[in-house]
Amino acid sequence: MDDHIEQKITLKELADRAGYSPFYFSKLFSERMGISPTSYIRIRKLQYALVDLMAGYKVVDVAMKYAFESHEGFTRSFTRLFGSTPKIVRKYLEKCPTYVMPQIKKGECSRMKNNHHIIEDMHQIIFELMKQSLAEVKQGKCTEIKVERLPENRIRISDNGRGIRLSKENEQNKERINQIFAGHPITPLDYSAIEDFDNLGVQVACSLCEEMSVIIYKGEQSYQQDYVKGVGQHELIVRECDHRTGMVITLLPDRSIFGEASFSEAYIRQ
Repeated sequence: MDDHIEQKITLKELADRAGYSPFYFSKLFSERMGISPTSYIRIRKLQYALVDLMAGYKVVDVAMKYAFESHEGFTRSFTRLFGSTPKIVRKYLEKCPTYVMPQIKKGECSRMKNNHHIIEDMHQIIFELMKQSLAEVKQGKCTEIKVERLPENRIRISDNGRGIRLSKENEQNKERINQIFAGHPITPLDYSAIEDFDNLGVQVACSLCEEMSVIIYKGEQSYQQDYVKGVGQHELIVRECDHRTGMVITLLPDRSIFGEASFSEAYIRQ
């Protein structure tokens, strides 16, 4: 598939090469990879397309290169997978990802086929984003951490710690916040390849969120950045406020990866 990624690849062609009927080939592929062959091809095309866009190629040229039927169709597929339009990604994506072909060992199945993994991994996002707050508790710099379950499987994490070290220069503050939180879109294929979920890192946790809002309170001002699958959506928003110091993170896990899995209050308390 990757060798012919710039061409239009049909299910019948793949099945013929593998020596199976289209139905049986699709069944075997889905059981092993966790997604259908056509979904796999679409994701790989869009991953290659994102890299080309970051290299400076025009949207229409990229759409033609990877055999999309139209510029509009490409943009719709791109936005559906990565959460942001090609224009937003080119403007705010901090670092171009390096996508590799996922490897599934013999006898294994995709991580996306294991519901236990999915639920544990989704909760690990919360724990990863709480590490800074917990560290400040140990240092005596934070006395309150609140985790709230919100409608539509959203979570809000807030604390009264020192937050992130910021300056009077907002451009530097934007860079500082993005250094900590900004990642890049993680597709279901990339999710399947993650091995160590106990040490995700904040950037990966952010990338696994369909939506994430970060608000930092410091010096009678609030600093807000919103992310979609790790990609910032606008310039840093700075407002005057009389809020105490601290930080508030509100997140929605990526439903294209975690599906309808729900956060568990008992799991979080434990």
